[in-house]
Amino acid sequence: IAGQDPGPCYMGVDQGKELHVVIGKRHHFKAGKIIHIGVYKDWDELDGLMRSFHVSRCVVDAMPETRNARAFAERHRGKVFMNYYTVYQKGDYAWNEKDLIVSCNRTESLDASHREIMEQSVVLPKECAMTKCFADHLHNVAKKLEEDEDTGSKRYIYVKLGPDHFRHAFNYETMARQSAMRSLFADCDLS
Repeated sequence: IAGQDPGPCYMGVDQGKELHVVIGKRHHFKAGKIIHIGVYKDWDELDGLMRSFHVSRCVVDAMPETRNARAFAERHRGKVFMNYYTVYQKGDYAWNEKDLIVSCNRTESLDASHREIMEQSVVLPKECAMTKCFADHLHNVAKKLEEDEDTGSKRYIYVKLGPDHFRHAFNYETMARQSAMRSLFADCDLS
């Protein structure tokens, strides 16, 4: 898996005991191409990735280390956004440039990145130990119908079946890449 790229690239970071990172870019014939997958210990290591891969937009899990996520976003103001999944938001991702936050409906965003995998519209790296781990994490979430006992209303949610850090890092990379594509098309005058 590559160690640098002239970009523009998009990065997703899921945090837990370690930082799981997925970096991708647009592809000529597909929605995207994953060019780097890695696990890191320190937030400072992410600064090097931002430079080496010329990351133009990054989405990072805001929890549980909000202080570290915010400091990273501040160091890369305008490029790094902290994600908060919400249950009731509908529609597109909500980018807050001032507060460096992006919020989205968890199920809708996971559906969008899942669709890219299922439709094979994203190019994945060659098989190795890290891509095997990535694939395992992608399989460690499942969609489940949930019913509110009080109201009877139903909705789908994703449940964790095992380690899923790369699944969320990929979701964040997809959010960053898709937002760049939307703004690219928004800048085009098609009239």
